[in-house]
Amino acid sequence: MKSAVIISSKRGPQCLENFLEFAPDNVDFIVISKEKMEKKYDKTTEFNDKEASAKSWIFNRVTNRNFGFLYAYKQNYDIIMTLDDDCFPTSKTFFDDHTKRLNSFGSDHFSTLSAFSNIPEDIFEKGARGFPSSFEKYPIVLNQGLWIGDLDLPATTIGRILKSADGKIPPPLSTESKVVNDFVLPKGQLATFCGMNVSFRREVLPALPWTYQDPDVDRVSRYDDIWAGLIVKIILDKLDKRMSTGSPVIRHTKGKRDIEKDIEYEIKGDTINSYLWNNLSSLVLEGNNYESCFLEVANWLDKASENPDLIFLKKVSKAMHEWIMLLNSPF
Repeated sequence: MKSAVIISSKRGPQCLENFLEFAPDNVDFIVISKEKMEKKYDKTTEFNDKEASAKSWIFNRVTNRNFGFLYAYKQNYDIIMTLDDDCFPTSKTFFDDHTKRLNSFGSDHFSTLSAFSNIPEDIFEKGARGFPSSFEKYPIVLNQGLWIGDLDLPATTIGRILKSADGKIPPPLSTESKVVNDFVLPKGQLATFCGMNVSFRREVLPALPWTYQDPDVDRVSRYDDIWAGLIVKIILDKLDKRMSTGSPVIRHTKGKRDIEKDIEYEIKGDTINSYLWNNLSSLVLEGNNYESCFLEVANWLDKASENPDLIFLKKVSKAMHEWIMLLNSPF
């Protein structure tokens, strides 16, 4: 199986270089950078922001990663992974761990053994006393790897509660937090979705562009991957596919940020975010594939945008229709 790793880069090639060190032969890298890198790397195709934005208005500085997704889709990669450029490996099994998850199955039954550590896999699969010996399992097509170091927390939490002036997570959260379990998200369960360590099968991509954001005009940002996760999750539920979360774990070493600007963006989008979390699950999808379901969601968002507080969703809906058009057009 061929895999492509999409990296949206503004800080340089350090992330790429670290993962290239142990990438197997079947893994290539696609980098979308603000400026072209000075050095050429093996197994790497590079585009800059200008090339991405020239393809479509939906590939702006926030969602330029989607251009890499489109390229990978057209190149028929079987598995697509994505990283931020401030992510670094904690294990050389990173690629195998993602691929293993995407070749596995999960059920919607919760095992209380998930609350324990050091349970051998053959025992964990049997569950605690009373766990059913026979139940339906669904293919896992999307995996959210997690992180240590700078956790993915709201800007208000980072700035107001943790008192961080530069956006970085102070210890002990940044030094002592660990990931101890893998989970399969059952049908009907929404979850936050962070785009800096994700893998998915090619089949999912019609329903998984990062959601269009417009910080320069509408001041809406910080929700591109979050809303993409909500949208794709209800589509996976409809199609009897599943999403897992847990391994592989990367180290996130966030660069210094303007935390007040992040807070402004999050507050601006909070009304829409709350609306989606509280209402999206009630949408009854009729389609039987990723594309048709994705367009149903787009039309639902367009209708929701009639509410003046949700008007930005009209632009999101338009971008979703544009995404499907691009997938079905020559690159």
